Amino acid sequence: MKKFLLVLLIILLLLVGGVYYLFLNLEPIVKKAVNKYGSQITGTEVTLGGFKLSPLSGEAELTGIRVANPKGYQEPYILSVGSVYAKLNVKSVLEPVIVVEQIRITEPAVSYELKDVTKSNVSELLANINKNTSSAGAGTKDAAQKPAKAETKAQPKGETGAGKKVVINLLNVTGGNINVGASLGGKGATADVPLPDIQLKDIGRENGKEGKSIAETVSDVLKKILDTAYETVVKQGLSGLKNLAEDGAKALEGAAQNLQESAKGLLQGIF
Repeated sequence: MKKFLLVLLIILLLLVGGVYYLFLNLEPIVKKAVNKYGSQITGTEVTLGGFKLSPLSGEAELTGIRVANPKGYQEPYILSVGSVYAKLNVKSVLEPVIVVEQIRITEPAVSYELKDVTKSNVSELLANINKNTSSAGAGTKDAAQKPAKAETKAQPKGETGAGKKVVINLLNVTGGNINVGASLGGKGATADVPLPDIQLKDIGRENGKEGKSIAETVSDVLKKILDTAYETVVKQGLSGLKNLAEDGAKALEGAAQNLQESAKGLLQGIF
């Protein structure tokens, strides 16, 4: 009996020690995951500044999230977030579908840059997200369609080949700002526009689904923020940037005419 109690005590100590070790090392693990999977979705570097978790309450806070700009733009980041609060249903962590009861994203800052009249960093990043998310979805679908092997090991409860799925009951985005900038024909202009508050419910339950992959869920949230920024800038019809685009087009046209006239003069001088 004493030996049995001793073995049980050792097992409990190992379990507690393992949980404690995991808790201490959770921040670097989460940071690495955000960088890896976020970067795969956006095609640019995604970083996380800090992460705190209360295992008993299921409350988590993520700070300093930054999404790098696509190549060819001036600002280092297209999106930075002050803080993200999340409340998990702790019991669901062991289930196939993780239920996130609430997410609050505060003070997201979007840097909206116009490369020319038709191109922007926001449209490029949205195209990246759509392409990378659809590629990931196709890969998962292909894997699911492969014939199963005759002998397969039993999987623990809540684990599948496709990985965990996520449902978000409520998402709120508040206090956001869009900094719009453009530079055409040697002229530049900037404007600050408030990002409208965003509220989404039952993410992952669309069309009768019960959960989406983590990649799809992150993609949906990012796209909603960037889509809202895009639509806001378009609807605002910012006069300063509109005038800049018109002046830039005129400047480019004038530069082309000057170059053409200079070339004519040079040819006449030679011949």
